[in-house]
Amino acid sequence: MKVLYIAHYKESSGWANAATEQILALDAVGVDVVCRNITLTQDKQDVHPRLRELESKSTAGCTHCIQHVLPHHLVGTDHFEKNITFTELESTSIKDVSWLEHLKMMDEVWVPNRNLRDSLKEDGISKVNVIHHPCDIERYKRKYPPINIPQADGKFKFYYIGDLNDRKNIESIIRCFHSEFNPSEPVTLILKVRKFGHSSDQVKHIIDQKILKVKNSLRMYNSINGYGKDIVIADDISNENICSLHQYGDCFVSPTHGEAWSIPAFDAMAFGSFVIASDYGGPRDFLSHYANSARVRGQLSICKCSDAAFPNIFTGREYWFQPCEKEVRSSMRYAYNRYQENPISFEKECKQLGMQTANRFTYEVIGNKMKDQLSE
Repeated sequence: MKVLYIAHYKESSGWANAATEQILALDAVGVDVVCRNITLTQDKQDVHPRLRELESKSTAGCTHCIQHVLPHHLVGTDHFEKNITFTELESTSIKDVSWLEHLKMMDEVWVPNRNLRDSLKEDGISKVNVIHHPCDIERYKRKYPPINIPQADGKFKFYYIGDLNDRKNIESIIRCFHSEFNPSEPVTLILKVRKFGHSSDQVKHIIDQKILKVKNSLRMYNSINGYGKDIVIADDISNENICSLHQYGDCFVSPTHGEAWSIPAFDAMAFGSFVIASDYGGPRDFLSHYANSARVRGQLSICKCSDAAFPNIFTGREYWFQPCEKEVRSSMRYAYNRYQENPISFEKECKQLGMQTANRFTYEVIGNKMKDQLSE
């Protein structure tokens, strides 16, 4: 068996990171894999060195093909024993979206979570299999340089790392934090955000306006100055510094409308943070094994998105997850109280359980699942 893996793995995105990990997982379990990049926006330069080696190999003799690309880039072919797509979607009921017809061309569809599997089956895709994202377990064992945020030192640190868009529901994080905690409590909120195609100054302006809008709408104090000041990181920082931020933070908060997997939430768990996330999609699958987490319940609601990357997705024809803000607030309070009872025990337990859970998703574990599925 020789596998051709086609992906957007040179992007500066979570999509590229996921593809990279999938390729490395196949390679780790002895699968003869060749990779080819499809440029989507602009190629980055810091591609994993092993992928550089794998893309130098010839495609001659490839028996299987995995296309980890956007659905409208998929190509149907009978040239391989199996023509598979790895698809990551964050909404449900895509029967009225053209992407569904592209998925039907494939022999198999692999998805990273059970909710997406069930949704695609309801939409008429019969051969759908769950292949979770793998992780480099060694990454979580390293000690990273300490991050310096003086205004957060000595406080319990709620934090978020990710994109700035409607699907991420960042306003809810801000709203829940400031309605639950008063400025006299030793807590802080750190928001590390980015937005594709925007400079750090533009991102800073957008998030500042969101924060101002939320605080004004809460109307809890006579002046906006009555609220605690949030910490915003809008500059691009290195992957090493992202890891440092995970090790610095105490509780990762992500009540999003949908996540195919959520690499930041998984990383937070593996680094030993308490994690609060929507009980849907990827987080439901991995946090179900992690006791120091809160999976926020909710319901499906009609998509209301003003900044979708493509015009035909996240429209009113689809549904996404609407988390319960009462549960977000109570979960934040619970995490804070747990820490206050015994900080050392809390941190030790989170680190131990986080690593135990991450071990369920190593290159070897997920690589062998992919290998078995390819052989069926």
